[in-house]
Amino acid sequence: MISLYDRIPPRPEPVVSEAPSGQPPSGQPPSGQPPSGETPTIGRRSFIGVGAASLVSAGVGFAVLLIAPRILSGPDTADFLAFWSFLFAWFGILGGLSAESTRAVHDSDRRAEPAASRREPRMLGVGLGVGVALGVLLWATGLWWGPLVLGPAHAGLALPLSAAVALFSGHAVIVGVLGGRLQWNTFARLVIGDSLLRILLVVVAALVAASVAGLAVAASVASVTWLLGLLVSPTLRRAAAARADVGLGPFLRRLGHACLASGSSAVLVVGFPVLLRLTSSEAVYDAAAPILVAITFTRAPLLIPLNAYQGVAIAHFLNNRSLGFRALVPVARLIALVAVGGAVLGGLLGPFLLTWYYGPDYVVGPFTVAGLVLAAGMLALLTITGALCLALDWHSAYSAGWLAATALAVVVLLLPLGLELRAVLALLLGPVAGLVVHAVALRRARPGPAPSPDPEEAS
Repeated sequence: MISLYDRIPPRPEPVVSEAPSGQPPSGQPPSGQPPSGETPTIGRRSFIGVGAASLVSAGVGFAVLLIAPRILSGPDTADFLAFWSFLFAWFGILGGLSAESTRAVHDSDRRAEPAASRREPRMLGVGLGVGVALGVLLWATGLWWGPLVLGPAHAGLALPLSAAVALFSGHAVIVGVLGGRLQWNTFARLVIGDSLLRILLVVVAALVAASVAGLAVAASVASVTWLLGLLVSPTLRRAAAARADVGLGPFLRRLGHACLASGSSAVLVVGFPVLLRLTSSEAVYDAAAPILVAITFTRAPLLIPLNAYQGVAIAHFLNNRSLGFRALVPVARLIALVAVGGAVLGGLLGPFLLTWYYGPDYVVGPFTVAGLVLAAGMLALLTITGALCLALDWHSAYSAGWLAATALAVVVLLLPLGLELRAVLALLLGPVAGLVVHAVALRRARPGPAPSPDPEEAS
């Protein structure tokens, strides 16, 4: 699973290359002329770096899914997948801190006031307050929700999950700040570091304590990566000092919208096994490992890279507000092409690959696999339209779209249909509702002025 995080100096000057006398610095238009077309957000090398980080993170997610079924029984695998999805669902909720921090620091850094005179709250402190409060609440109520969500092993899983949620809040704020400052090389290094620490701990747990609890603790402890980074990185320490662009009250309200949208997103993207468990009998869910593995593998090729580049997307839309809805079109076309092509390949190869690797018990039909790939494409489109809504400061539409998608998905899961059909229809139709909400809002939105480019790493 991709992690989010990183850094930011106080009101940095744009980093541009030297130019011969009489010519503007690279990346800037000639004096007196506005930039034409799109404002660059990420350079080629940085784009490759973020892509490499995405591949490493995706590889770690795949590795965990390969390890767990090999060392756990079928029911234990389903329990671990429920924990994994629940953990990353909360990480996804806190991803709202990252998205809003990206937007806030982008605007905050362009304020005219000197840094010393600023009174807006420091975003890391606010984010940690939100994360610690959520972590304490989860731990205190674990006896209530634990049996429903995590199954019989809930007693040993609530504490590591709660601690991981509290820690990840700081991680999410810092990575959001990095996105707003366009410091993608640092972003890539931190994503890779977090991913490598997570897989290292999971492998150690698999060798030493091959149990649901052992793997759960390993997956949770990796949330300390950003704290380790603070010890050695001045860049991360500067990120910890970043301030919001508005006062505490308005900032908390915007964080609320962002976390609400991210929470709804997380329910559909990584928390879906929990929804499936809550809407199915125990016997049906115990046999759900094949469809859960298929859901994870079919969405990973689209959604893991998209999560890695989500900060890039928000920063791109912030830098190109003047384009409005038009900034979305090239990305949407690419996602649609990948989804359709992936559905064809998934339907042809997916069932064979699942039974070849996991064994004859992991049987999923070709049309189910193809439908799951198309559903992943719809989720990817909804993620991108949400990023544009956030960049245009349409926080209400951003959260409303994701809430509509989640609500329709839950309604479909409650229908008296087979497990596979319910899963495919919920993941396919839910995002359609969210896309309609976002599309209506974006069509009504008036493009704003494009801000000045501020690339930290233009390479």
